[in-house]
Amino acid sequence: MIDRSASSPDISVVVPVHDESGAAVPLAREIAEAFAGRSYEMIFVNDASRDTTLVELQAAMAELPALRVLSHGTNAGQSRAVRTGVLAARAPIVVTL
Repeated sequence: MIDRSASSPDISVVVPVHDESGAAVPLAREIAEAFAGRSYEMIFVNDASRDTTLVELQAAMAELPALRVLSHGTNAGQSRAVRTGVLAARAPIVVTL
């Protein structure tokens, strides 16, 4: 059963990423700006990037409190990354990019 307690966000934004160094964090900032004032979470699913995508996203978590980062140990593809994010989403409304 999924916990939809009072602390759960209203909207979950799921973003699959693979080798998006330099692009993932600016996207996260844009999402944060677009959802400012709303109850939301961003779930970036790193699909075994070989570059610094994961490190950059983890560092951005201090700046972006709504950011959650999940990571696959091996590359599983975009569809699997979206599925991982959707299953981890805490909100009743899930948006995918």
